[in-house]
Amino acid sequence: MWTGVVFCAVWVVVPAYPWQRCGAVAAAVEVVENNAIFEGAIGSMVELIVPAVLSAKGVGGDLLENTFRANVERVVARLLTSGVVIEDLVEQGKLLVVGARYDLEDGVVEFL
Repeated sequence: MWTGVVFCAVWVVVPAYPWQRCGAVAAAVEVVENNAIFEGAIGSMVELIVPAVLSAKGVGGDLLENTFRANVERVVARLLTSGVVIEDLVEQGKLLVVGARYDLEDGVVEFL
């Protein structure tokens, strides 16, 4: 008979645009900074990121990087309050929602 502890990790990837140099995040910065207009699918994505740009504007440093981080935080917060199933699993310690950033240059994932 086999005995022991089994660990199971499930990775759920939700597009929070968590990669370095994401065009949608850069476009959202352009909307806020230069009143740029993006139509179609990109416009819909950018619209969701604009609040992250606005919250990042008050932070010192690179606006694009700060927007990226603010957007990841917003997506994580939205996931944590998106429904009873996720909330219950988090409360029971069965699910952990963590924001991360993937660096295209070196392939490193930075957990935020």
